[in-house]
Amino acid sequence: MNSAEVLVKVIEISNASVDLDQRLIQLTNTLARTFSFTACALFLWDARRSHLSLKCCGPSAALFPTAATYPLSAGPLGYCAHRREPVYLQNSAQLSPRDLPPEFAKFPTLVFYPITDEISFYGVLSLLGETPREISPEEKFLLSAICRQLAGTLRGSQIFRQAKRRIAELNTLQAISQAITSTLELGELLNRIVLSSTKILQADGAILRLLDEEGKILKAVSSYGLEEPEKEMLKPVPLGEDLAGLVAFTREPILIPDVHLSSLNFENFSRLVASVLCVPLIYKSKVVGTLALFSRREGEKPAKVFDEEDMGLLTTMAAQMAIAIENAIILQRIELLAKDRERSLNELSLLYEVSRSLHATIKLDQVLRTILLSVTFANPLGFDRAALFLANENEGVLEGTMGIGARSAQETEEWRSKLRDLSYFITGEETSGETGNLPFETIIRQVRIPLHQNSSVLIRTLKEKRPFYIEDAPSDPEVNKDILKLFGSQAFATVPLIVKDRPIGLIAVDNLFTGRPITKSDLGVLTLLANQAAMAIENSRLYSNLQEMNTQLLQTQSRLIQSEKLAALGELVVSISHEIKNPLVSIGGFARRLERNFKENSPEKKYVRIILKEVKRLENILNSTLIYSREVALPFRPCEVNRLLEETLSILESELSERNIMVRREFSPHLPPILGDPPQLKQVFLNLLVNSLQAIDRDGEIGVKTCLREEKKGRVVEVEVRDTGGGIPAEILENIFNPFFTTKQEGTGLGLAIAHKIINQHKGKIEVINQPGIGATFLVRLPLPE
Repeated sequence: MNSAEVLVKVIEISNASVDLDQRLIQLTNTLARTFSFTACALFLWDARRSHLSLKCCGPSAALFPTAATYPLSAGPLGYCAHRREPVYLQNSAQLSPRDLPPEFAKFPTLVFYPITDEISFYGVLSLLGETPREISPEEKFLLSAICRQLAGTLRGSQIFRQAKRRIAELNTLQAISQAITSTLELGELLNRIVLSSTKILQADGAILRLLDEEGKILKAVSSYGLEEPEKEMLKPVPLGEDLAGLVAFTREPILIPDVHLSSLNFENFSRLVASVLCVPLIYKSKVVGTLALFSRREGEKPAKVFDEEDMGLLTTMAAQMAIAIENAIILQRIELLAKDRERSLNELSLLYEVSRSLHATIKLDQVLRTILLSVTFANPLGFDRAALFLANENEGVLEGTMGIGARSAQETEEWRSKLRDLSYFITGEETSGETGNLPFETIIRQVRIPLHQNSSVLIRTLKEKRPFYIEDAPSDPEVNKDILKLFGSQAFATVPLIVKDRPIGLIAVDNLFTGRPITKSDLGVLTLLANQAAMAIENSRLYSNLQEMNTQLLQTQSRLIQSEKLAALGELVVSISHEIKNPLVSIGGFARRLERNFKENSPEKKYVRIILKEVKRLENILNSTLIYSREVALPFRPCEVNRLLEETLSILESELSERNIMVRREFSPHLPPILGDPPQLKQVFLNLLVNSLQAIDRDGEIGVKTCLREEKKGRVVEVEVRDTGGGIPAEILENIFNPFFTTKQEGTGLGLAIAHKIINQHKGKIEVINQPGIGATFLVRLPLPE
C-alpha cells in the first residue's frame, strides 16, 4: 500500500460515522499492520494532571496495564511529549530501566510521534516492533501527515464534545432554573438545589451551607450522599476557616481535583473523598452561603474528578441558586412576620375572651375551669394539658385543684373543635362535667406537696414567683419522681398565680401528645393569662367568703330563732306536760280497772282497750317532747358501734322477718371505740331503721355499713343506713330534721329531730343522700377521741 493509499485509508477511518473510540482502535490496528510493527499505541495528553494516558493499543491492548499513565519524565515517550518532536529507537536495550518503562523495554524498535497542530498538543502515537528496523524518510513523512490528520480528528472531537457539553449545560441551567423556581418553600428549595447539583455534575455528595444572620458562621442546611462517619463534615464552619469558610471569605470558588495533594485542611472529610468543588452563593454582592460537591473512591470505580468546566457550570448555577434562596428567605421572613402578627392578634383576642368570660361568672369552680380551658382546648394554639394548683396555707401544702387534659391527640382536637371559644363553656354547664370526668383531673386532685419542700420545681415557682420551663423532666432533680410518674410529661412549664405580690398557686402545662416545644412566646401569653386568673380567683374567693359569711350569719340567726323557739317550747311543754300527765294517769288507771271487769269479747272491753292505746300514745308523745326540749348532759363512755347496731337490729328482728325485709350487714372489723352514750346512740339507730322499715313496708332490703374514714379534722366512724323504700319526696327533703314535721298519720314527727340532736351532742354529723325512685341513705359520722 503506497503513501497515498495509506492517507486515504487514515482519512476514511477518521471521518467514519462510528464512535471516536472505535475509530481510534481501528486506526491503531491499521497503522500497526501498514508499517509492519508489532503494535501501535495511542497516548492522550491530560493537561490537568500533566501526564499521558493510554487510550488504545492495536492489535492487542494487553501489552499495557489497564488505564496506564506516564509522566513527562517517562523516558522517550515523555521526551516526545515535552519537546513535541519525534523519537526513534532501533535498540531500546541501550536505555537504562530507569528511563524506559518495562512495557516498552521488550520492544527493540520504538517510534514516538507527537500529535499536535497550531492550536494544541493532543498526545503521542507510538509504534512498537519486536525486531530492529529503520524508519525510512517516506515513512517519517507519512507518519507526520497521519499525526496531523489524527490531531484534526481529535480536535474535531473536542469541539464536538464542547459544543455538546455547552448545549447540555444550557439545558441543565434551564432545568435547574425550573427546579429551584418551582417552589418558594425554603427547606424544599435547599434540598432541590443539593439534589440537582449532585445529579448534574455527577457528584457523589453535596453540602449546602448558609451564612448566619451575624455573618460569622456557615451552617449546613441541606446535604446529600453523606455516610454516617462523614456527618462530621456538617459541623458549623467559621468564616475564613476550612474550605467553605475560605470560599465565603474570598468570594471565589475553589477547585481541588485531588484532596490528598491539597494544602487545605480536610480533617473533617472522609478519607474516601477524592475531589472537591466549592463555590460561593452571592446575591447582590452579599455572600449568602456556599455549595460544595465531592466525589469519593469506591472499590475499583474511578472517582469523578472535577475540572474547570465543572467549576464554571456550578458557578453559573450558583448565581441562580443565590437569587432563589434569598427570595425564599425573604418570603419565609414575611410569612413569619405575618404569623407573628396573627399570633399577637389571637393572643389579644384570647385575653379579651378570657376577661369577658371570667367577668361572666363568680363561681370559683367555673372560674378555674375557664382559666384552664383558655390555655388548652379553647385556644387553637393552646397546650395539650393544663393543671391548676392552689396553696393551702392552713395545712401547709400545695394542692392539685383542677386539671384539663384529654386522653389522646385525637380527643384533644375533638375538644378544640367543640370549644371554638369560651362562650360555649360559659353558657354550657355540661362542659364542666365532661372535662371534669377526664382521668387527668383525677390525677391532679391526688397531688399534695408540702410547702416547705424546696427541692420541688412547683414549690420554687411559688417561692421565686417566676415561670419555669423543664425541658427534660425525667433527668431533672427538681421534678418529683412520683408526680412525674403520674403525669408522664417529658417537658412542661409552670407559671405562678400572684395577687398583690403574694403567690396563691400556679398553672402547669405540657404538650404530651403533640410534642410541640414550649416557647418564650407561649410562656409570655401564659403569664398574662395567669395574672388575669389570679385576680379572678381572688375575686371569686372574696365573693365566696362573703357568701359564706352571709350564710353563716343567716344560719346563726336561724339557730338563734330556733333556740328561742325551743326554749319557749320547752317551758310550754314542761308546763303543759304536768297538766296533761295527771289526768292521763287517772284515765289510764281507771281504764285498766274497767278492762278487768268486762268480758273478753264484749264491746265495752274493746272500747276500753282503744282508750288504753290512745293513752299510751299520748304518754309517748309527752316523753318524746320532754326528751327533745330538755338539755341533758349525756354520760359518755367508750362504745363499740358494731355491737350497738347488732343490739338495735335484734329489737326489730321479728318485724323485719315478718315483712320479708332482708338486712345486708357490712361491718368493718376492728373499729376503734368512740365516746358516747349507748342508749342515746341506740335510739338514733332505732329511729333510722324504723324509718327505713316503714318506707319499705314489705319485701325490700336495708343495708347497714360501718367503716373508718379520714377527714380534715381527724378520723371518724361512719355508719350508713340505706333502704330500697323509694326515697324521700324532693319537696319535703329539707324539712325532715325539723321537729314535729311528719307525713305519716301516726307518729310525733320528732324521730329524726331527736336523732339529729343526739348526734350533735356527740359532735358528729348526720346527713341524707336521697335517690328518688330508689331509696334513701342516712350517713352518721361520729368522731374518734383525740
